[in-house]
Amino acid sequence: MEGCMSNLVKYLLFTTNFLIFVLGIAVFGLGIWVVVDKPSFLDLFEEAQNVAPEITDGFKVEIYTSAVYILLVVSALVVLISFFGCCGAIKENKCMLGTYFTLILAMFIVMVVGAVLGYSGDLEKTIKDPLKSALSYYKDDATEETDVAYKTAWNKVQEELKCCGIDDVNDWTSGNDFQWDPTGANKPAGCCMVKRDGTDISNNQLACRKSTEGPTSEVYYFKGCYTMIKDKIEENQNLVVGVAIGVVAVMFLNMMFSFAMCTMVK
Repeated sequence: MEGCMSNLVKYLLFTTNFLIFVLGIAVFGLGIWVVVDKPSFLDLFEEAQNVAPEITDGFKVEIYTSAVYILLVVSALVVLISFFGCCGAIKENKCMLGTYFTLILAMFIVMVVGAVLGYSGDLEKTIKDPLKSALSYYKDDATEETDVAYKTAWNKVQEELKCCGIDDVNDWTSGNDFQWDPTGANKPAGCCMVKRDGTDISNNQLACRKSTEGPTSEVYYFKGCYTMIKDKIEENQNLVVGVAIGVVAVMFLNMMFSFAMCTMVK
């Protein structure tokens, strides 16, 4: 295969696939890390199912825990496909280029279908509502093993995400009997581990736990966990869309490049 344009297509195809190959390995490593160090939110979902199975019947935590395994499979496929792209381009191998084109076309279709299905999902119905219903089962003076595990899961999530409740701190004063310990407290200890200025108050939580400040507090992290995650998604929505468009554009161009090379290679 000779000519300036032919070489340009060849090395563009090789370079983009090499970068994708490296990225795929990085994502695969991230997936392994998530499997080893399970996020606290998944623990909370599991404990919510244990304390309130009749309320959380519609919520299938397995869907979310299996997401990481899907990530591992997809990243492994990306590595494999980009390997065909790299080798096919640099070796000018028609068979490998054809295989690459077929695989990336199939992945392109799967991504489009997955994006449509994912976009149609209702996070509020599948995540927020079951947790809201299960919140009433929280007991701050828990003694039974299941109740203690549920309490620990809630406190761990709120501590790690620096949040309080689902919508906001007012979830803990919604009228449910949370059996606060000590008496006078109105929120779990997980809401009161650190102040907004970075001060550690894990050993002096009483003032925070008795505070009547709302989610707009300038002293404590009283914003809801679900609200925080939702706000973060909305804040980065344009970035996510931009990256998605970029990925689709690169995939489409690589399909065109591989097809062009197949026709150029003798």
